[in-house]
Amino acid sequence: MPLSPPQPPQREPYYSDVEMYGWARRDCAINLIATLARWCNPPVAFKGNAAGRIWHFIGDYKDRAQLLFTTEEGAGTIELTIADNDWVRADVFMGEALILRAWIEDPYEEKEFWPDNGDGVGEAPGRISKRGRWLQIETARFPGAASSTTGFWIVEDASD
Repeated sequence: MPLSPPQPPQREPYYSDVEMYGWARRDCAINLIATLARWCNPPVAFKGNAAGRIWHFIGDYKDRAQLLFTTEEGAGTIELTIADNDWVRADVFMGEALILRAWIEDPYEEKEFWPDNGDGVGEAPGRISKRGRWLQIETARFPGAASSTTGFWIVEDASD
């Protein structure tokens, strides 16, 4: 299913380090990408609604990263970049097909993410645990997300 042109939530992303330390939002977005990439280096096996492995493809970029993964459905990539308004954009590909896009922020211990053109209001429909041990997506809010009988798509570290 093709996605529309990228459209982050209309509000500014929330990064707790802006309030706590006075950091620039762009620096916080760079740090968020580094954190997400670090969680996948060394590679991590995951289980749940999908099973497989994810790892960070090492590059010399501080403002973007590429995560590679394999599942029983095939191989894919997650491209992490920073939008002009300082949201971290995650484009998820299976093979060459873009299947899901999310906009990530770091409001407190858990990372939160929103679909394209999400309102950014209330509880986020996507979350990643504070140490990257699990990820949860409310499938109805993300076009392209795999369906689930519970309405949520969840993966977690297989070592847990």
